[in-house]
Amino acid sequence: MDNQNLTKKERYLLRKQEKENRQIQKEKGRKIKKMVTILLPVILVAGGISFFLMNYSPEKSNSGQPQIEILETEYDAGTVSMLEDKVVHIYEIKNVGTGNLEIDKIWTSCMCTTAKLKVGDEESGEFGMHTNSIFWSQKIAPGQTGFLEVTFDQAFHGSEGTGKITRAVYLSTDDPQKKQVEVKLIAEVTQ
Repeated sequence: MDNQNLTKKERYLLRKQEKENRQIQKEKGRKIKKMVTILLPVILVAGGISFFLMNYSPEKSNSGQPQIEILETEYDAGTVSMLEDKVVHIYEIKNVGTGNLEIDKIWTSCMCTTAKLKVGDEESGEFGMHTNSIFWSQKIAPGQTGFLEVTFDQAFHGSEGTGKITRAVYLSTDDPQKKQVEVKLIAEVTQ
């Protein structure tokens, strides 16, 4: 509508309505700002509490230090034929510390080697060179022993895999002195 065709009274009412609309918009802006000022800290505090509760467990809150101990870090399987059964060896992993020991990653140096960890009644899936879950972890309580079962398939590489071999299995831990540990399996593979 063209303002020049309006009467003086109509222009006055139009300006008054525009002024009221601006006032209403300002008031809405103030209310939103006030709500954000009040709600944002409440949301942040509630989120922080939720995050803490989701990540809190009495096991994590123990004040002791974990300490991993593996008495035998190297196993020599001797001479093995590709025609024999796979080589299997179990390494004992003990927590000699005063806090829970968490192992959160296991991987191997070659696809011919796999490993799984058993602690009490819990047994992990099988881990290899390229198989590791970011959602997996296993705790070993103070004084408790876990058993790392390592399997080496000496026929995996065929005739090209003969001769002296060394395969490694790596564990990522929360032991402050040993964040990563390694066990080895050695063999002389024959056809």
